[in-house]
Formats: sequence, structure tokens, C-alpha cells
Amino acid sequence: MSTDEFVGAGPLGGAQSSEGRRRYVERARAGMREAVLDAVEVLVRDRGWQQTRMADVADAAGVSRQTVYQLFGSREELAQHYILREADRFLGSVESAVAAHADDPYAAVEAALDAFLTGAADNLMVKAILCGDGSSDLLPLVTTQGLPVIEVARERLIAVIGAHWPTLAAADVRVFAETIVRLAISHATVASGDTSHAVQDVVGVLRPFIAEVFAAAD
Repeated sequence: MSTDEFVGAGPLGGAQSSEGRRRYVERARAGMREAVLDAVEVLVRDRGWQQTRMADVADAAGVSRQTVYQLFGSREELAQHYILREADRFLGSVESAVAAHADDPYAAVEAALDAFLTGAADNLMVKAILCGDGSSDLLPLVTTQGLPVIEVARERLIAVIGAHWPTLAAADVRVFAETIVRLAISHATVASGDTSHAVQDVVGVLRPFIAEVFAAAD
């Protein structure tokens, strides 16, 4: 079933307003998108991304292959949307970590980075990348081609820093957010050892910059 067929099957008559129809279409598409992304999660867990085809995703989601392409465009875009959804989920834990340590910026950075790396380590798609068994086609989606992932994480981090430390210079906050996001993604996708060691290393490198930024804001 395509998105048009799905919408056409709804209980919309001539009396329905155009605004009501628009909302119905948006809800229908959003529901199908979530169903497709949920299917990706199940398939990645069961067989890995390399062995997952668009037809498999369509079957698991209960929609047509054409609908999957209409919603996501390509297999690569589908993978990136899935990664973005999962990143959004564990970025919430990053925001909570910062909020819990708002009185100590160093502890906040440490807790936030730990939350990010822990969330990434528990993510099915990141594990598929890290295992290296035929899943190398995923790596560019969060690194060299991963600008949307970087942008989402950076903007979320900028927002939470601004909420807790509004006197910091916007330019400094943006540089910091961009740097730590790229470092975090690098550590998440190319794991180099124990998470706690990675956290301490990154915080140690960034500590002088954090001190300078906060001193300038006083």
C-alpha cells in the first residue's frame, strides 16, 4: 500500500476541511514512518543492516516497497533517518546529565559525554557499525556523510548549554558543541577502549577551553 492509497482509504468526505485532511495525511505518514523505522530496528537486531533489504523492511512494516521509497527515498536515507531517531532518543539522556550537574561545568561535560557514549554503545545501529562484519557501508552515514546527525546533536547541545549557562558567548558555545559532538561520534563509531577512559581523555583536553570560556563570561 502506498501513502496515497493509505490516505485515500481514510474516512474523508467532501465535507472535511482541507486543514483536517492535511492533518490526517500528516498523521498517516508519521505513523507509517514510525512503523518502518521500528521494522528496521527489529531487522537490524535479527540479521544486521547488511542483510536487510528495502523489501524486507516493507514486509516487516506491513507496507509496500514503494511506500518505503516514498517515505525515505533510498536505503541510505532510511538508515540515516533511523540513526537520527536513535540519536534523538539518547540525546535526551545527555540533556538530563547536563541538567543534573548545572553547578559544575566540568562534571556536566563528563556526565554528558558518558551518557552519549553509553547510549551509542547500546544502540543497535552503532553496534552494527562497530562489528565490522559487512556493515562498513553504515559508517559514512554518521561520519563523513553524517552532517544531519552532527547538526542535530550540536544544536541540541547548544540549546541545553544556553539554558543552563546563558552568559556564555554564543560563538564559544558553538565551537565547543561542534568539537565535542565530533569527538563523541568519533569515539562512538571507532571505539578505542573503555568508555570511562575516553571520557576522561576528552574532558582533559577540553578543560582549559571550558575554564577560559567561563572566565570570560564572569
